[in-house]
Amino acid sequence: MKNLNTMLMLLVVVSCASRSFERSYKVVDASHVDIPEWLNEPQEWASDVDDDDDTEDYVKKNRYYTFSTEAKNSQTISCEIAKARASAELAAEITTFIKQSLAVSKQGDPTSQDEALSEYVEDTLAKEVQTFIVGARVYRTYWEKRKFEKELGAKKDWAGYVCSALVKISKANLKNAFDSASKNLVKRSSNDVVRENVKKAMQSAKESYTKI
Repeated sequence: MKNLNTMLMLLVVVSCASRSFERSYKVVDASHVDIPEWLNEPQEWASDVDDDDDTEDYVKKNRYYTFSTEAKNSQTISCEIAKARASAELAAEITTFIKQSLAVSKQGDPTSQDEALSEYVEDTLAKEVQTFIVGARVYRTYWEKRKFEKELGAKKDWAGYVCSALVKISKANLKNAFDSASKNLVKRSSNDVVRENVKKAMQSAKESYTKI
């Protein structure tokens, strides 16, 4: 459990960390005059602004994520891509958590004892988890038109649109997706020993995942 808690802390730190670089572009247009606060601190922003639920603990019941695109020629296409990435990114988070949970299992990584299960986890799990993601919805969007210039370090002079989407999903729906993924892992286990180890690993992982 200590390893899982440490892993959770690392995931949160990585997701919240910010870096600054020298820009190779100028922002020449945007959907908002100021950069939205939710772009960097979605959960904190939600605790102050989200009025979509009239209960006091709505932030505790939901998770908020931001997704941003690379620069595209069209503002519309850029924002559509940002919206479409939501379920894929959420599935990737759950899949990564499951993989790391199996790796630190007290019984040892079950996938090391089951080649077919290992292949499933590496090649198919993320796609199936994505089908379990329901209830995620785009809550806010923000786009910028950026003018990239060779003088600033860009490879060429051109203009493109970058879009960011704020996605809201209930923790209950995330938990359901996690549960569905766990059941699939158990079903695909090749024998009783591996199956039991997967059950124990996923039960321990579930307790940690629901605390995020």
